Amino acid sequence: MTPNNVGQPGTQVPGAGAAAPGGAVVPSNGAPNWDPGATNADGHSVGTGSIDQPAQGPEPIHGSKVGDAPFVLVKNWDFGSDGTITQMSDLIAEFQFHDQFDTIANGTNYGSVIVAPSAETSIKASDLGLPNNRQPVEDPARPFREFTPEAIRTFVRPLSPTASSISATKHDSGNGSFMAKWTLPKGGSRLDRDLLWESRVRIPKPVKAFWFSLWTAGHRWNKGAEMDVVESFGTPNIGEGAKAFHVNSVGGRDKHAYSSWSSTLSEIGVPSAQRDLSEWHTFTWLYLRDDTYQVYYDDHLVQQGTVIWTLGGTASGEDLDMQFLFDFSWGHTQVQEVNITLPASELPLTYELDYSRVYLRK
Repeated sequence: MTPNNVGQPGTQVPGAGAAAPGGAVVPSNGAPNWDPGATNADGHSVGTGSIDQPAQGPEPIHGSKVGDAPFVLVKNWDFGSDGTITQMSDLIAEFQFHDQFDTIANGTNYGSVIVAPSAETSIKASDLGLPNNRQPVEDPARPFREFTPEAIRTFVRPLSPTASSISATKHDSGNGSFMAKWTLPKGGSRLDRDLLWESRVRIPKPVKAFWFSLWTAGHRWNKGAEMDVVESFGTPNIGEGAKAFHVNSVGGRDKHAYSSWSSTLSEIGVPSAQRDLSEWHTFTWLYLRDDTYQVYYDDHLVQQGTVIWTLGGTASGEDLDMQFLFDFSWGHTQVQEVNITLPASELPLTYELDYSRVYLRK
């Protein structure tokens, strides 16, 4: 497989982009009349992101892995018409459709570009060969995101309905990725809070060169800080389908190198029969105030280590905010195995996200 820092989501735009968010949690106020404190039929709410005003929802699966007081739910993104993010207006209120550096393809490295759900959420997008250098907008007749009762389903498909193929280098396919508007002002010892991030996902229809990642990074980047809670992409090295993944920090120190995804998963004790990402799985990142972390794949501890949440991951580095990114993409121009052309007949590539919840503990 590629070295740990090659092809990682954060390596493409070091030092670029947005200013710090003023050291405060960014409110989710992107849609008219949106109330993150409102409860649904189950009594659950999205939450404002404040530990002093908890969201209403389930306790974390692995909250007991680290002792001390219980974790407090601060963001409860439960996707689907039966959840707390039930429709597109809710999604727009809580998420943006580009990264923190105002790019829609991780710089120009992802083969697929993020499609905006509306003209109002679309941004400028240079260097991708797109019409008018503008982010494409979703056509309801060919959705890139849809809600089921239990989840949000995202798709990778050609930007043109008449295309016979898609190419990573041409950036002629779209996807339904997004990033949370809500941001933590710091992380680890700099935040002085324990963090738990839990997400339940699957890839019901993977195709060659799929690219999937749940990760966090700051508003600036210089080989960290970054945490790839899970990253998987379809290459010949892992066979057909989505059968393996890796987990690592960038700028930190990890116990497992994941130089071979399959071998490392075997060493850790994850049975081959339990690695199929087309089935539902839960990924949990525990990041503690002493800068140590653990990542669980279902009940398996698949990574642990230390990462300092600063620019470059150094003890003397600049404090960074923490952004939460959900990449449901395809292809990569810098990773040979997935820099390919794919017949349109093999699409759409489908991803599903049941929920993603953030908990904090004083």
